Amino acid sequence: MKTLRLMWAMAALCLTLTVTTSAQDNTDAMPEMGAPKEIKELSWLVGTWDVAMKTKWDPNATDWAEEKGTATYSYAVDSSAIMMHYQGTTMGMSFKGLMVQTFDRETKMWQSSWVDNFSARLVLYTGTRAKGKTVLTGEDLMQGQKMTTRMTTFNESPTKFEWSMEGSIDGGKTFMTSATAVYTKRK
Repeated sequence: MKTLRLMWAMAALCLTLTVTTSAQDNTDAMPEMGAPKEIKELSWLVGTWDVAMKTKWDPNATDWAEEKGTATYSYAVDSSAIMMHYQGTTMGMSFKGLMVQTFDRETKMWQSSWVDNFSARLVLYTGTRAKGKTVLTGEDLMQGQKMTTRMTTFNESPTKFEWSMEGSIDGGKTFMTSATAVYTKRK
C-alpha cells in the first residue's frame, strides 16, 4: 500500500511540475500587454479642437455646406486608446459622434470605431499611419447600400490637421469625397 501511495505522490508531483512548467512557458509566449507604445504617436491629439467642416452628401450637388463643430480627444482605458467626442451640426441638425482609436500590436494596424447619432451604427476602420498621415478604411451602409468608407488625416501637427472622408460604392475602385475638415487646437 505504501508503494502505491508513493507512486501516486510521485505522479502528482510530476503532474504539478508539468503544469507549472507549461504555465511558465505560456507566460513567456504572452503578447505584450497594456497600452501599445504606438499610441504615443497620437498624444498631440489630446485636448479640444475647433472643426471647420465642409460636406456634400449628394454626389450630384455642386455646393458644399459649411459647418462647425468641436472635437475633444482624451486617453481611454489606461491610455490604451484615444477617444474623441464630436459635437456640431450637419445638414442643419445637431450631430454627435464618438470615436475610439488604437493600435493592434498583432496585426500592426491602426483601428478605429465610430458611432454617431444619425446612423446609430458602429463602423470599424483599419489602416496605416506614416509621415503625418493616417488612412483608415471601413465598410458602411448608406440607404441600405454597402459602401467602402475611407477617412484620412493629413498635414498633421500639434496644433492643426486636415481630415477627409470619401465613399465608394464600387468596392474601392472610385471614391467620392463627402466631407473635408480643418481641425485647429484650442490653446
